[in-house]
Amino acid sequence: MEQGTARRIASLRVFRRMPDGLKPTSTFLILLGDRITLSRNDLRSLLLGRTIPASSPDGYVALSYNGDVVGCGRVRGGKLQALIPTGRRRELLEILTAYQGGKAEEL
Repeated sequence: MEQGTARRIASLRVFRRMPDGLKPTSTFLILLGDRITLSRNDLRSLLLGRTIPASSPDGYVALSYNGDVVGCGRVRGGKLQALIPTGRRRELLEILTAYQGGKAEEL
């Protein structure tokens, strides 16, 4: 490489350090992670902060609805919980509710 020429390398942040260990980034999960496909009712429950039963092994997963990854989730002890920031959960709940013609619940 010639002097003064910079070489750029594309990179992808795969993990983020959290108090309880490493958490995969949403971008990584979208590209390569295990996915759990959700029904409308299950997605709604997760967006409202509830847990739902899951038969997947414990760990992080991509939450998928209608073929699109909507965020990160974690399975622990047979329960799935969403790890989606509150602002994003509100947006997704409003979108989900708009397609039903109903009113969004408060988070």
